Amino acid sequence: MSIQFLFASGILIFFATLISGYVISGIVEQNAIRSKAGAAAIFVQSMTEPLVQKLASADALPPEDLARLYDLFTDPMLRGRFPHVEIWKPDGTVAYSIAPDLIGRKFPLPSGARSALAGEVALSFADLDAGEHVVRDFQTRYLEIYSPLRDNSSGTIIAVAEIQEDPATFDHDVGYVRLASWVAVALASCAILLCLFMIVRRGSNTIEEQRRALNQRAEDAEAASRKLAELQGIARQASMQLAERNEKLMRGVGADLHDGPAQLLSFARLQVEQVRQAKTDPAREVPLATLEESLDSALAEIRVIARSLILPEIEHLSPSRIIERAIKMHESRSGTKVASTVVSEDIDIPAALKICLFRFVQEGLNNAYRHAGGNGQEVWCEMSRAHMKVVVSDRGAPQGFVKPATRTGGGMGLQGLRQRIESLGGSLQIVTAGTGTKLIILFELRETI
Repeated sequence: MSIQFLFASGILIFFATLISGYVISGIVEQNAIRSKAGAAAIFVQSMTEPLVQKLASADALPPEDLARLYDLFTDPMLRGRFPHVEIWKPDGTVAYSIAPDLIGRKFPLPSGARSALAGEVALSFADLDAGEHVVRDFQTRYLEIYSPLRDNSSGTIIAVAEIQEDPATFDHDVGYVRLASWVAVALASCAILLCLFMIVRRGSNTIEEQRRALNQRAEDAEAASRKLAELQGIARQASMQLAERNEKLMRGVGADLHDGPAQLLSFARLQVEQVRQAKTDPAREVPLATLEESLDSALAEIRVIARSLILPEIEHLSPSRIIERAIKMHESRSGTKVASTVVSEDIDIPAALKICLFRFVQEGLNNAYRHAGGNGQEVWCEMSRAHMKVVVSDRGAPQGFVKPATRTGGGMGLQGLRQRIESLGGSLQIVTAGTGTKLIILFELRETI
């Protein structure tokens, strides 16, 4: 199977390589030519622009500027690279040329010069039928580069420099770029083909191993049918364990109801007091909206708990996203800001730990808001494959802050939270000092992930 795939995919990738190599090499070749032509245009523009400034106010260049341009472009080093250079005025008049008989003559403006007058560097091959080329009896299709020349004071384009360069000077660079692009495409195609072959080969081996495993499992199932009598005792033991787990589940439901909807209803109760204290209708709108949002959230969480006992919106989230979700919900409900720092590896944890993490951050921030007025709320998390440590802290009640009325209902928040954490193998620590309060949980993750 893997060999058949190798031949079939090899043929397809071969043709794909030819097509992509042709396209990519053409694009890279054009870009290389344009890049080199652009560099040449900038080079010539920097030399000629200071010498053509008189064209901004005069119809022709003075003899001294023409002489300086002639000396510049007849230099053997520049002449060897740029055999012909012209400077065009916007009306098609040749203001300067290495061929003196063209200076002052007027020809139809080349298309590249028109593009340069619009502010672009243009690139094209010489039209041998153009008037300025017919006069000089051009036989070589030079590569023509058109560069705009601007007035130093106003920045307007006053002329266009036409640089003619022998295409043979590009052959070496273009050939190298073309070869490099074909080699890169070929190597990439070979790597893709090899990776696909290894994947299919591994899949074939996996299928064969699974077939052997299924045969072995069939034999094991046949042997297990002879031990049904022994399973009766195991079933009785499992029944007792199920009863214990049901009891734990009931405690978990109670903890979920307390840590979720009860917290939201407690927060809604605080908003009722703000509504009572408001003197005007507009002042009541914000706490009423918050009250409505909290009641809606409490109702939604009650439905979630009744439906699956697991918050569906966090079941597939990473620990860092769970913390972010709890913080955003608290900020939305309380109108306060929470600082957060999460140093976490990209790992997954069991669903029970996710719910515990969410409830811990939620309960900790609610306590910070209730007892410290949301002063200095911060969540810090450090997580690796070995352990998870989360800290929710505040800086204590600010001076002059009137603490909201405490809830009535037994004060089971931290106690239920501690039971939840310890039932999952973690620990909860509460540190209270003059600078505020810290709630700290620690889980060893080696045995849970």
